[in-house]
Amino acid sequence: MKKTSNKGFSLVELIVVIAIMGVLMVVLAPQYLRYVEKSRLQKDNSMISEIAEVIKIACADDNIAQNIAGKIVISTGNTANANKEFDFADGSAQNTGTGKEGILGELRAAIADKPATTSSTYKTVNTPIKFEVEYSTTSGSYAVTGFGIITVPSTTTTTSVVY
Repeated sequence: MKKTSNKGFSLVELIVVIAIMGVLMVVLAPQYLRYVEKSRLQKDNSMISEIAEVIKIACADDNIAQNIAGKIVISTGNTANANKEFDFADGSAQNTGTGKEGILGELRAAIADKPATTSSTYKTVNTPIKFEVEYSTTSGSYAVTGFGIITVPSTTTTTSVVY
């Protein structure tokens, strides 16, 4: 009589493997979520820096800079629990004129029409992300200031940044 061998896993072995996987998930899931949030925040800060650079490049054009009447403000909404979205197509700047249209046109061409933040750090703060562009006719220079969160997700302070 020939003896047959069972080629498979016993119930105890399967339960041990599932328990080990459960422990690994409990330990690694929070680390993974922190990593994802940190990368989203870095992406958002990179987008904000890119917007500031495009504004500075646009202001280097004399046709745009000299046509800025007063101060142009380009900002997102200030609602909490929502992505902060820039809308360069609908005239999100305060004043009108070729200076504003030149800057918004450059932003539409260089970035996207409606870039938005994705990190929960920007969602939890009521402060809008804001860029102010002001041209001085007396000195012939311009100033670009920006307000945004530039910290790691563990803190949610708002910092004024001059680009």
